[in-house]
Amino acid sequence: MRRMAVVLAVVGLVAAGCSGSSGGETGDGGSDATTSVTSEPPGTGACDAIDPAGCLLPWPNDRFTRADAATETGRRLDLPADGMPANAEGTGIDPAEWNRNDGFAPASALLTVVPDLDVEGSGLPPVTDIGASLADGSPLVLVDTETGQRVPAWAELDANAEDPADQALMIQPATALLEGHRHVVGLRGLVHADDSDIEPSAAFAAQVADPDEAAAQTLADLEDAGVDPDELDVAWSFTVGSGDDISGRLRSMWEETSEDLGDGAPPFTVDSDEESGGARLIRGTFEMPKYLQGDGGPGSVLDNDDDPDGIPTADGTMTADYLCVVPADASAGDPAGSVIYGHGLLGTRDEALGIGTLGASVGLSFCALDYLGMSAADIPSIVASFEDLSAFRSLPDRLQQGHLGFLLLGRLLASDEGFASDPAFQDAEGEPTIDTGEVALLGASQGGILGGVASSLTTDWQQTILAVPGMGYNLLLRRSVDFDEFFPAVEASYPDELDQTLILELLEQLWQRGENAGYAQHLTSDPYPGVEAKHVLLLEAFGDHQVANVSTEKLARTLGIDRREPTLADGRSTDDEPFWGIDPIDGLPSDGSGLMVWDFGTPAPPVENLPNRAGDDPHGKLADVPEALALVLSFVTDGTITDVCGDGPCQAPG
Repeated sequence: MRRMAVVLAVVGLVAAGCSGSSGGETGDGGSDATTSVTSEPPGTGACDAIDPAGCLLPWPNDRFTRADAATETGRRLDLPADGMPANAEGTGIDPAEWNRNDGFAPASALLTVVPDLDVEGSGLPPVTDIGASLADGSPLVLVDTETGQRVPAWAELDANAEDPADQALMIQPATALLEGHRHVVGLRGLVHADDSDIEPSAAFAAQVADPDEAAAQTLADLEDAGVDPDELDVAWSFTVGSGDDISGRLRSMWEETSEDLGDGAPPFTVDSDEESGGARLIRGTFEMPKYLQGDGGPGSVLDNDDDPDGIPTADGTMTADYLCVVPADASAGDPAGSVIYGHGLLGTRDEALGIGTLGASVGLSFCALDYLGMSAADIPSIVASFEDLSAFRSLPDRLQQGHLGFLLLGRLLASDEGFASDPAFQDAEGEPTIDTGEVALLGASQGGILGGVASSLTTDWQQTILAVPGMGYNLLLRRSVDFDEFFPAVEASYPDELDQTLILELLEQLWQRGENAGYAQHLTSDPYPGVEAKHVLLLEAFGDHQVANVSTEKLARTLGIDRREPTLADGRSTDDEPFWGIDPIDGLPSDGSGLMVWDFGTPAPPVENLPNRAGDDPHGKLADVPEALALVLSFVTDGTITDVCGDGPCQAPG
């Protein structure tokens, strides 16, 4: 029970330290896209006149791409420079880095502006009734043209826009869009607030009457899905990026590094070894290949300018600083298992000090690194990038280098040639006091949003716990109280409200390279070559103020995992069918993956894209729940999900 108590404390403390059903099979981490046999020069992409509210609307849109036979999808983004959002000084975002992509992000939201739209009167499916989007008569029809299947989604007006003219209609897919697949979306039967019919724009009416080749294909695809083209108010198509393009940079980095290592570990040092109560604090460094330009510090970018696909080149090495907190009484006869975890939002590895001391008291070790790209050291460069978001690429670029560090930390813990070979991790007879066969990853909040990345690539751990997690920062930020601190800087530089909505979508096109949204389709199924699918435990806090429940549940659907039932008490959720698309787990205990939801009495979240501010934030409260502790301990040690809540929902006492 002491060991159980510390694991739950870890979950809670990591979360508190943060401020902040189909994965699809695409085969060997690639895509099933139809590749074009032609190529077009840059500059082919242009504004789409069917939505006069903005050049890059509707979004995402194959009109903003060009044909490129060298990519998996046969497309490459070609965002027009004169259509990119401009800051208060009139400087537009440089689209060069975006235009390397061979499609749009799997976590993309779909944006268009429909003046004076009555969402409810139009019958558009709300977040509380996602299943309605699949009904035959749904005004929203989103189709994956590769599978022919409808994609579940909900529609909402941007509640953050004060000017109705700048209020985007946001279509939020309820699961990640399949990599490399082309999609079409159509909206029909829309009405104004006075119940009068909305008329299509002149440009869209002209497309229906006399379609070009692309428009004809879009209309035909929707007609195949049962939609009469004459009923449409607006429709467009887009292609999701391939798995090779999204994850290719980091996968190339890890494959090169792994080939050099073989079964071994990177060079490391032990710089200090101090006793602190029942723990030993071990600090040191290890060397990793440097794929960043310059010294690899904050603000740097990957060394990939010469590669059209962005695959970086290693140039020397850089030093990563680690901290391990290990039990002082660990022995060869009773070695300590190891938990890798990431720190909270823009924090440091030193958050392991308190957590690790608790762990050491029950025979667990904890090792930590800084999350390069999203650590305290990166704050100045991140804030500076808000002035001109052309510089934002440094965050996902550094983040990929940071994930390489976490992969190497896992190797140091799992290899006999790693930490286990050093006296600091051995007993007096030179035998290891850490168990190289028991390594797991625990991420919460920021760690829960990033932790699926390294987990999808490694063979050095099998169990992954993501507490209060999510995917897609474009979905998360406007629904998180953590964004309150940062949004004023974005707003000052980009005062146009419609631009602000579009900017979050633009950032996700790069951010996906280092967060769950770009890797989730290969975490629990369809693993990358040479990697086994992982067991993943998701822990949701109902009504979370920092990581919205809709994002956690979108991750669960993407991973194709089930939930423990009963999940919530009757009446707690405002949804017509709570946890739509996430089936109940078929019997516990289970040795697979699963979603567990805890209810701390916080009011249900808003149905708009706004943060939950009601009641007490449950984000870091798992530390108060002994039952969650038993669950986490069981999963860390052998991957078993146990039923710790009896016959009812998982609820906090009282």
